[in-house]
Amino acid sequence: MRSVFADGFLGQLCACSIFIVTADLFVATGLNATTIHPTLIESHITNPDMIYEISKFRSGAGHDFSYDGISYAGEYFGATDATEPDSSMKHYYAPYAAYKGDRVTVPVYAPFDGTFTRVTEEVHPDDSSIVNKRLEITSADDSDYLAVLFHVNLDDAFPQILNDWPAALWPAHQPDDPSYTTDTVSAGDFLGYADMRISNDFDLAVLFSVSASEKYWVSLFDLMPETLFDSYEHRGADREDMSISKAERLADPVTWWGSRNNDDWVTLNQVPECSTFALLASAALLLAAKNPMRRRC
Repeated sequence: MRSVFADGFLGQLCACSIFIVTADLFVATGLNATTIHPTLIESHITNPDMIYEISKFRSGAGHDFSYDGISYAGEYFGATDATEPDSSMKHYYAPYAAYKGDRVTVPVYAPFDGTFTRVTEEVHPDDSSIVNKRLEITSADDSDYLAVLFHVNLDDAFPQILNDWPAALWPAHQPDDPSYTTDTVSAGDFLGYADMRISNDFDLAVLFSVSASEKYWVSLFDLMPETLFDSYEHRGADREDMSISKAERLADPVTWWGSRNNDDWVTLNQVPECSTFALLASAALLLAAKNPMRRRC
């Protein structure tokens, strides 16, 4: 059974979401990799109920994350499109304040079936004692897609260092971790926790490769089926609002790096508490499912 973290029917009984694990929820569609893969994402990367707001693709949140052009031995490590305006082409997830302050509360899950292809160490620029991991996972269904998850307190089952940045480019290069349980994951597998000790958010980016020298950052939400996006839509999010178009960003360049701009964020409606009736109805349905009624002859 694959542990896909997805909305279940019971979650519709009340405004708060109840999640169940389902098996084989999605089947590979075989879409050509030169088009956006609308069902590539098979799992939430965290519990959406813990999230207060999410930054938009091409926002001015955080720092410039658009084009760097860095390569080594023919390998480009990020997007190669130099025509992109300065922006943050990833999504920051900001949990509610109640879930901040440690690194063992906000779970992080694999967005799809895949294999770890790089694990590097990240040190917080404001506190060198805050150390966590940057993960790269290549999709098993379409190897042209790579998910990058930042600031993760990685579970010990996975390699703590793998294929680190080349020593010629990275003085802090470390050898591969020789001892770990697995480097493969299924959609929804627990990866660890977001490191929220002194941070407001954690982040994810998706890299799409046309070739070794042509790569683009794409939005997670352009690759997410309605089955998953419903969790955000039920809290007031519109898929179109999750991204800023290239034309819009060119017309309105980011000039506020390091400052808050509300237009950079999609704030989710608060998850209401379930009513007593809804909780009882949920319990009744679970009980009925466990003990189905038998027909009388």
